[in-house]
Amino acid sequence: MAPSYKLTYFATKGWAEPIRFLFSYGDLDFEDVRIQHDQWLALKDQAPFGVLPMLEHEGRKAGQSVAISRYVAKKVQLAGKDDWEDLEIDAVVDSIKDGCLKISAIRAESDEEKRKAIKNNIVKEVFPNMLKCLERLTQENNGYLVLGRLTWADLYFVSLSDHLDIIAEYKVLKDYPNLEALKRNVLALSGIKKWVEKRPETSCERYSIAMAPAYKLTYFDGRGVAEASRFLFKYGGIDFEDVRVQHADWPQLKEKTPFGQLPVLEHNGKKVGQSIAIARYLGKLVKLAGKDDWENLEIDAVVDTINDMRLKIVVAHFEKDEEKKKILKETALKETIPYYLTRLDAIVQKNKGYLALGKLTWADLYFVSMSPTFDTFTGEDVFAKYPNLKALRDKVDALPAIKKWIEERPKSEF
Repeated sequence: MAPSYKLTYFATKGWAEPIRFLFSYGDLDFEDVRIQHDQWLALKDQAPFGVLPMLEHEGRKAGQSVAISRYVAKKVQLAGKDDWEDLEIDAVVDSIKDGCLKISAIRAESDEEKRKAIKNNIVKEVFPNMLKCLERLTQENNGYLVLGRLTWADLYFVSLSDHLDIIAEYKVLKDYPNLEALKRNVLALSGIKKWVEKRPETSCERYSIAMAPAYKLTYFDGRGVAEASRFLFKYGGIDFEDVRVQHADWPQLKEKTPFGQLPVLEHNGKKVGQSIAIARYLGKLVKLAGKDDWENLEIDAVVDTINDMRLKIVVAHFEKDEEKKKILKETALKETIPYYLTRLDAIVQKNKGYLALGKLTWADLYFVSMSPTFDTFTGEDVFAKYPNLKALRDKVDALPAIKKWIEERPKSEF
């Protein structure tokens, strides 16, 4: 049977996440509909108040995130036992929402200096004032925000707490031990833990549109070995700064990279290199990795094989001696490429149309992101002779986020 509840929101956590937490806590099946912002205008008139989230149940629709959360909380036994207890919970929830709503002022302000001033006020005054009150409440209520027991106010706060970190650009609860413990306890609840592990990865959410991306990927002005990481960022809806370096600027930058080469990924003040290592990390981040060490081994073996082929082609491409280059290219065209692609095509056929595990993994995105290199080197559609690989490429290229990226990415020679 289809789920009796349908929750519609944008492709982020945002105001819908408290509701998703509550459904997951109570093990209530629901349809988690996520729409892109460019789909919103067509849907807006169907929403009760022209806003999301929207809950549908038995042919009825309701809006307003807090109202929906309160309704679901009653279904999963996390509401109060009487009207006064519900009032106490509502007072806490409304206070949390008041603090979060102030974040939207950052997004609304177009002047950069004013935006910085608003953010500074939020981080230095709004957050501390709110968190000090909540910390005191948690201390007084046996580790919970209200009533001395778990209520939907706790799930509401924890589900939104990531927004505070994004805005402040540090873990804001580190100075509030009771709130930090509350967050750990909520995230450890079996239903919540399961949800957090399986929910789609999203970008920095609607409240942080004005903020710089948390990830910075630096590479030359081309696709190359960085394109796999770009594919993974786009697939997962994770915002990133796509820094493209001109070759003339490279000598000056080289010493600042971990191993004197690109790409480099920066996150939280740390830098790492190596394209496959970065792609593997992102594969885990966007839920395209294996479920255990053996599954990850299977993916790694395929990726390393693809890279072996790429490296042999690169040797031919960069050989300066024309005679040697001719021999290397002929070997690549007649031996190397057919050898690898024949075997990879057979692997895809055995794996239900994918390179590993019988499902979409980061190995597929890695391979497809590299495929234009093979076409360029051979001067033809190299997959025309390998129908399973061609079908895989078409399938990955048709993924909405990948399709959009291919259409809008900067044009480049390689």
